Amino acid sequence: MYSCYSTKHVSADGPITYIVKEEFEVGSNEKDSRAFDVLYNASDLEVLCVCGLFNFRGYLCRHILCVLNQSGMEEIPSHYILSRWRKDVKRSYVLDHSCSGVDIKNPVHRYDDLYKRMVQVVEEGRQSQDRYKVTLQALDEILNKLHLVEDHQV
Repeated sequence: MYSCYSTKHVSADGPITYIVKEEFEVGSNEKDSRAFDVLYNASDLEVLCVCGLFNFRGYLCRHILCVLNQSGMEEIPSHYILSRWRKDVKRSYVLDHSCSGVDIKNPVHRYDDLYKRMVQVVEEGRQSQDRYKVTLQALDEILNKLHLVEDHQV
């Protein structure tokens, strides 16, 4: 179980620095905590956490949400809601699941087709230890072949 609370440290000018303490359970009766610095600029509605989750994953961390909540913010600023998370996003491509042909000149189509096939491989490979071993061996062979193609342009 995680819990966050913050203490406010005001800088002379510019953004406010919050120290957000995150408590978590280590054992059955033990708790530990970590501190995260969160910079909040109210005038520009900019928030930055040292954990870097927004930069790596594209969504806000609990530390930033804690600061926004404490600051009285009722809505997440729109520039923190990336288009990939929105339902109304206009895609630059359309997946056609009814068509078996793949435009191999289009890298997005190649990716989508390979990804769909790899999910099927993963689903089959996870069903037993024997299937898992066979899947790992086959994937290693595929990677070796791909490296040969990449190196020799076969």
